[in-house]
Amino acid sequence: MNSAVEVRQLRAFVALVQHGSVTAAARALGLAQSTISEALSSLERSMGAPLFLRRRGSHEVVLTDAGTALLPHARSVLDEITAAHVAIAASTTGARARVAIATNESLSTYVLGPHLEIARRRWPNTSFEVTVMVCAGVRSSIELGEQDVGMILRPIEDQSSKTLVVRRIIAEDVPLVVFSQPRHPLARTTHAFVPRDALDEYPLYISDAAGDFHLLVRRYLQSEGLPTPLIHPTGSVESVKRSVLRDVRAIGVLPAYALADEMRNLSVVALHVQPAPPPMRLEALTPAARSQHPAIQQLIDGVAAAYAPATHASISP
Repeated sequence: MNSAVEVRQLRAFVALVQHGSVTAAARALGLAQSTISEALSSLERSMGAPLFLRRRGSHEVVLTDAGTALLPHARSVLDEITAAHVAIAASTTGARARVAIATNESLSTYVLGPHLEIARRRWPNTSFEVTVMVCAGVRSSIELGEQDVGMILRPIEDQSSKTLVVRRIIAEDVPLVVFSQPRHPLARTTHAFVPRDALDEYPLYISDAAGDFHLLVRRYLQSEGLPTPLIHPTGSVESVKRSVLRDVRAIGVLPAYALADEMRNLSVVALHVQPAPPPMRLEALTPAARSQHPAIQQLIDGVAAAYAPATHASISP
């Protein structure tokens, strides 16, 4: 009972429980598996009891009675340490701290950038670290407490699940734009609107191969039982734009905020498709029951203030 318990040991223990294996815990913490294993073994020695069962051939984590007893205290200690860092950060902008942000590629590139620049100037000793994930990964990482704040796009009709996550709606109506080169046959049509089934003849590019955006676009294209265009997920917003600019017959679908420059210089144009793609909701997520660095709320407030209808009205299809 007199042996010292270290924060790194508790962090490894909680990560093991959250992620289910030493390998996954090491990946989440950015450490070697041997480091996690050593921390767990030394924690058991400090506690004077085995904390989890080791079963040959099984990767399942099963806590002993001692491990079950320790878990809430380990989480409480880590939460208190986080709260201490937050309190210090609130008292001075010069304190060293880390804010972990999870979001998708388009929001990271076109929405968060200016607000992160402001935050980094205000808190020069705080590291703002952005990890790009699909929306399901963002939600999961916030639920597990791996990230401090997440920003996602999600279909408006989807209901929020009851999780240990605090949600803030930043915008209810982020439009999606179906776009092409100005020389595209559908862009040169004399009709005011393009029927949805007219897209079926052309290759269509989107950024994601999975996730909420991908599912929303696919549902939209498959609505009313119509044939579906050949969809090419490219892996990035930039690749969607380049694919459209390389091929006069190509069509892309992206959030309006990702096309502001190209629409302004007329390198691409919006196709006024009817019915139009449904808009998406922009949400900020934070873990419940955790103290937050003051920069997080100001980051969310900054995005919310900047993201007004005027932000995308000029390029809404």
